[in-house]
Amino acid sequence: MPRQDTLNAIAHIRKTLENFMVVIGILTGTILLIYFFTYGALVDSTTSSLIWFEVVTSVLMVLVLVFLKRVCFFLTRLKLGRRGEYQVLLAKMGLSDLALDEQALMDKLGGGK
Repeated sequence: MPRQDTLNAIAHIRKTLENFMVVIGILTGTILLIYFFTYGALVDSTTSSLIWFEVVTSVLMVLVLVFLKRVCFFLTRLKLGRRGEYQVLLAKMGLSDLALDEQALMDKLGGGK
């Protein structure tokens, strides 16, 4: 793969990762905010199944926020991993590699000249 195509693919992978991070972060934060304002009403209600649902899902959402980069990198690999030009790059790189600058990443992937 030519250097410019590799750089374009890496930029697209980074952009997809950022988009996933923004969408999941905003969605999770909004749901947790809604849960915060509904806990009091659910504690006073007679049914306890809905509050247990909120408790369990809020714990899961907090875990998603803690591991947001890993979750989003997994989703990026799912979305782009079947495309030919991205499959080779995603197989060689990990999440920590995306923090590298372009030259260091190209050297790691074997295309830096």
